[in-house]
Amino acid sequence: MRRQAAGIWYNDSMKKLILFSALFFVWSAATAAEPAPESAPAIPTGTKPALASARFNGNLNEAALYKSVLDYSLPPEVAATAQKCVTAHPDECYIALKAYENSDDPQQAAAANLELAVLAMQRGQTKRALSYLDKAAALRPEDPFIQLTQGWFLVSVGKYKKARKAFESLLYLTADFEYVSSAKLGNALAWYLSGNKEKAATELQYLYTSNPYAISFVSYLLGDIASHIKKTKKLAPVFLQQSLSHDERNYAAAALFAQLSEKEKNKLHAWQYYATLYSLDPNNKKLAKKMAKYSKDFGDKSIDYLFYLRLEQPIVHVMPSTPSEMVKMALYANAVQEPQALLSAAVMGSGAITVTDTKLGEILHTPPYIEKTISFNQETGGVDVKDARGHVEFSTKRPFTFSLDKDKFTLLVRNVRAANIFAANLSDKELKGALTVIPQENGFRLVNQTYAEDLIPALLATQAQEVKHKAALTALAVVFRSLLSQQVQQQTDAPYHITDNDPLFKFAGINLVFKDLLDASQTSSTIRLTQAPAGFYTDCGVLTEEGLENTAQKPAYIFSPANVSKYILSNPPEDLFSRPQDPTHWAGIKWIYLYEAKDITARIALQKDIGKLRAIVPVRYTPAGRILAVRFEGSKGSYETTSPQETSFLLSASTLRSNLFDVIPLYKGKNIRRVIVRGYDTGNGEGLCLHGADGLAKKGSDYMAIIKYYFPYARIINTSTGQVY
Repeated sequence: MRRQAAGIWYNDSMKKLILFSALFFVWSAATAAEPAPESAPAIPTGTKPALASARFNGNLNEAALYKSVLDYSLPPEVAATAQKCVTAHPDECYIALKAYENSDDPQQAAAANLELAVLAMQRGQTKRALSYLDKAAALRPEDPFIQLTQGWFLVSVGKYKKARKAFESLLYLTADFEYVSSAKLGNALAWYLSGNKEKAATELQYLYTSNPYAISFVSYLLGDIASHIKKTKKLAPVFLQQSLSHDERNYAAAALFAQLSEKEKNKLHAWQYYATLYSLDPNNKKLAKKMAKYSKDFGDKSIDYLFYLRLEQPIVHVMPSTPSEMVKMALYANAVQEPQALLSAAVMGSGAITVTDTKLGEILHTPPYIEKTISFNQETGGVDVKDARGHVEFSTKRPFTFSLDKDKFTLLVRNVRAANIFAANLSDKELKGALTVIPQENGFRLVNQTYAEDLIPALLATQAQEVKHKAALTALAVVFRSLLSQQVQQQTDAPYHITDNDPLFKFAGINLVFKDLLDASQTSSTIRLTQAPAGFYTDCGVLTEEGLENTAQKPAYIFSPANVSKYILSNPPEDLFSRPQDPTHWAGIKWIYLYEAKDITARIALQKDIGKLRAIVPVRYTPAGRILAVRFEGSKGSYETTSPQETSFLLSASTLRSNLFDVIPLYKGKNIRRVIVRGYDTGNGEGLCLHGADGLAKKGSDYMAIIKYYFPYARIINTSTGQVY
């Protein structure tokens, strides 16, 4: 088997190798330097840069990290009014809160002014937002959250000196880790954005060694700073590798890595990272030019240098089948679930194969491990099946199917080629069941027909890579079984039920399946959820969208625009079910990303030209504060999204982990230049939290208890006995 590195999406062994290499490099560079204090002074000219003394602290299980003291309480009238922000138009919410801005009750007025400040900043009314904050601060001068928000808003509008003063003042109000670390990050950004890279590095150094929740973002900033300082240029790729190893979705880090690779004339790395970015944002003209340039350099071998899995022959060979519901899965789908029109592919079976035409019946019979190549014939518009020597054995414009004579054997699809080699992951895949080839106008489509029970272990392999407890895997197998059944019933007359690139059904082949995954599926093979939508997401914070709590500690959270930001600021408690074993791998629960406004407006321009970006306004929330839709306002107009998926694509090229986030626009004059997005957990917060399930399993819960916890209103049915749990 040949396996190439996985680009931004590193596999586990690659992550560990990169992390070890990066830490060793940084530690080696630091051996001649004294460890920096928490608030190190600016580095004088001519001394060793702060970056060179950055030491990663592996001992992060400190009580301070998990001591959350944030208060979400609101005066009753303000709390009730804030609920209008969930369903009402933003203007209605804003007007309703203004009724309390000059209240005789100082607590009520302070809370209202804080909420109005957040809403005004979202609408791009920066001066008004700061005015509201001034009123709130005057009424509650000891409130650290108001003071912190002032600092971040001042960073947003480019008043960096005032921002630093606000952050410094905060340190006299609280020693709470959340507030202090956020203030230090804001202070670092104030130095960074004002052009003082060295002072920014000094602040970032503290965060790099102490804050596991921001390590990917901080490592990216350190990498960017290092790339601009002659003495530390060699450290830049090290920090960027760390950034990506801690959070593989960090788009800015991958983009900078591509640029630095290009400057260093490392064509292979530049090609691979630009290709990964292009696959996320295929309409990006700048990336398209990079692809055209490097495609010429690598010629026909371009695809061989991408991050694709390559297999010479079937690995599993034999896997007994479990007769169950038949699922049709379209292969090689792009980011919006469209199966790509393929130009060629090779098929090989570990057992004998029969090729059947829909009209003519059996056409070919192929012995095990003999490869057949499927090719789209551009001259005829049909599809040719060729032998190993390239001789055409069969041609058709009708669908035809590769079927194994015995269902215990497997099929391998390899060397897939498409007109756009970036639109989908073209890795080789081993399959169970049959493979249908459907000729199209500009190529052909592949659809795998397989039993649901044969598919579930492979879905577990891609979606539960870090989960080790059998009870959690078994619970997820129940969710997959229920989801697949729902999809088959809903898509009965469709040419396929799911794709291999659906966020819920990532399929990379049965070649990734291990015994524990097979056992998890078999243990629960008769269990299914009904009367509740089955679903799952990878990481969960304290609260799920259904109001379940993944911790024994009660945060007493209630929704308001400002409370969303406060919740995102809060650190997870120590007993969080989904707490990662590695204390530096918190990116699935708390994350920070940076995006360029010009890239956002370019993606929006595919729908509507709004000119320069000036505001990002949430227009619909869930009751818990997750964003369902936003309005992008620009110098020429506005555009409103219709779903969280569209919002994620336009804002982040689909790299946002969830729809629970807030936005800090970085202005230059009236226009937004960059956007910082701070977020919590993954997915939409509904269904089974995978790492939460793993945490419950670690505490002793069996898979049925886990299912009941995350689906309290579902009917759990044993399809064999008819028993209802």
